[in-house]
Amino acid sequence: MAGRVRRSRYQNGEALSLQQAQRDLRDLTAAGILEPVGRTRARYYTAGRAFPQDALDTARTPMTLTRPYRD
Repeated sequence: MAGRVRRSRYQNGEALSLQQAQRDLRDLTAAGILEPVGRTRARYYTAGRAFPQDALDTARTPMTLTRPYRD
């Protein structure tokens, strides 16, 4: 993960209910994939010790867009 994610952004981006998003983040945290930072309303999540290294490498690799719009 190149940055951080908040529960609300994850919930809205994946069209999940509040309970689904909370459960997913709780389970990912318990597995060490995500690491919570902060408390309650200010909490966000970063990559944890078990986050796949190849996914981190891909997310951190800059990409150059060539012709992103067609003529």
